[in-house]
Amino acid sequence: MKYRRLTLEELKPLENEFIDFLVVNGVVADDWKHLLTYDIEKSNKILDAFSEVVFEDIMRKTQFLEFRSIGEFVTFSCTSDLIYMAGIRIDNREKKRIDFNDDHSIKQLLSQPSKNVKVFMDEKKYKDNREKEIFDMIERGCLISDGKLFKAIAMTGID
Repeated sequence: MKYRRLTLEELKPLENEFIDFLVVNGVVADDWKHLLTYDIEKSNKILDAFSEVVFEDIMRKTQFLEFRSIGEFVTFSCTSDLIYMAGIRIDNREKKRIDFNDDHSIKQLLSQPSKNVKVFMDEKKYKDNREKEIFDMIERGCLISDGKLFKAIAMTGID
């Protein structure tokens, strides 16, 4: 599998889409119930295929990611060829005062920078496949974002 199987929690809100997926693939409700009882391997393959479709669609649509940790906030713009990174790093004395889970704190920090704040930027090519790399970043803790903070940080980093 390129991605992973959706969890039950992730599948629940996609129930209608899954039913449509089953129908398109020639599996009606009674057939699905039979597979769940008597052919777990085939039902798992169908779940895997649906999961691949869902994740592929999400990854293709993803344009921005962010990662928040103590003392560092990193945002990513995921273009077709490159990942651009824009981030903020705080030294040890300032870490306690900045809550990177609060967007207002980040915007305030950008508008009133201190000598203990470093804005950094970088870019890189995808190692292999764009969608797989984005998926791996999400699995490691990145969140999909709207890109507003990426743009704000990137504008701050321009000399």
